[in-house]
Amino acid sequence: MKKEEILAKARAEKSDEMEKAVRDRSAIWAVVAEAIAAAFFMCMRDESEPIMDLTAIVCFSTSVCLFYRFFKLKQIWYLLMGLLMTGLTVFSVIRYFQGH
Repeated sequence: MKKEEILAKARAEKSDEMEKAVRDRSAIWAVVAEAIAAAFFMCMRDESEPIMDLTAIVCFSTSVCLFYRFFKLKQIWYLLMGLLMTGLTVFSVIRYFQGH
């Protein structure tokens, strides 16, 4: 193997390890965000209210995970999906407070 091939392979492996580490950390942030959102909705919930809050919790935690990945990896796909999930979170919260 040539020196350039060895360096290219090492860079590729390092990048893969970094992406894996970022994905792992983003999952931890998602769990923390989900716990915060769940605690908020549990305090606000009435027994007769529907479960739209669960949708909001899942969308919120997913958007946090995606934004974390975007900020660490700078891949536009994560930003777009994070924005989409944020929009779904807002929609779910509005529907929740409307009683749907």
